[in-house]
Amino acid sequence: MSPQQNKTGKWRWPERLAGGYLLLFLLMAVVVPATGLIQHPYENTQSGPSYQPPYIFSFSTSGNSTNIYWLGTDRVGQDVLAILIFGARTALVVSLPAMLLATIMGVVLGSLAGFWGNSGIRVSVAACVLGLSGLLAAGYYAFCVRQVHWLNAFQSGTFSILQELGIAFTIFTGFGIIGWLLTTVAIKIGLKKTITLPIDHFVLRAIEITGAIPRLLLIMCLIAFAKPALVNVVVLAALTYWTSIARLVRGELLQVKELPYIEAAQVAGIANWRILLKQALPNALPPVIVAIAFGLGNLISLEATLSYLGIGIPAYEASWGKLIKGILQNPKAWWLVVFPALTLCFTILSLQIMAERLLKKLSPRQQQF
Repeated sequence: MSPQQNKTGKWRWPERLAGGYLLLFLLMAVVVPATGLIQHPYENTQSGPSYQPPYIFSFSTSGNSTNIYWLGTDRVGQDVLAILIFGARTALVVSLPAMLLATIMGVVLGSLAGFWGNSGIRVSVAACVLGLSGLLAAGYYAFCVRQVHWLNAFQSGTFSILQELGIAFTIFTGFGIIGWLLTTVAIKIGLKKTITLPIDHFVLRAIEITGAIPRLLLIMCLIAFAKPALVNVVVLAALTYWTSIARLVRGELLQVKELPYIEAAQVAGIANWRILLKQALPNALPPVIVAIAFGLGNLISLEATLSYLGIGIPAYEASWGKLIKGILQNPKAWWLVVFPALTLCFTILSLQIMAERLLKKLSPRQQQF
């Protein structure tokens, strides 16, 4: 076996540990809370003694059972292990939808900017006006009008969030169909004037404006105008993280569209959108997959930072950052920092190790084009 095959085909022990830890993280974030094996720490009426150190037994006064606090308790006697488990769920609920939305926005805008540039898209004036109006209306009905439903969904769990995403997608699709029908009617009655959209210019300016302000500072400033809710954190995180995906997709497509097989497809008369979806975009996605793994780690650290600062994360949601903040009230309670900090570091480190693994695995496939 060649050194290259050893490098990309064989799992090293750090990668095995990282993969095992991420499976444990998913077990904590999804399976344990769903099965009810451990009660939510902020819904548990039977709390233990305050600042109980780890591995000390605490006998419940309500019965003959023995409560074991393996990782100790916090200021109000809540189990640190339970907070870590439900904090993992909070981190997953924030990071995964935010990264999904950011990836969709980044891939769409980056593809338009990289493949068509400033002169590849010509649309009618009627389509521009109706499309912009429909986009604003769909966003209003999908997110502003249904804000209460989004809040309830984030409190209920992952299935409710996916259901709301499906409803939002249906609303945008419905407005898109209406806009397409109105545009067809407008063209038939004589409104055929077209303009060139400098989409690459618009996307680059949006990336520069968004990146001009530090991401954490921008989110803190924007989230100060809204009530603490996970849906607000998800939306704002997606609106600030799409730029890295868009820049990456744009750069990859600028290289891919110059390859001979893309030019041959264009000469053959294949539609540009078909070339983009079936030829160009699949070859530009491997770096995006790696960027998603890195982005999940950044979003998890962002959620912990916001909860530590007391911004955006509701008080009833368990969070690693909120647990770390408890050390400020009792500096001797070292377990309030050590266990959540180690969990946070291991999670981010595991995601980065797996991202590097994906990069090594996908790079040979990338280099053959």
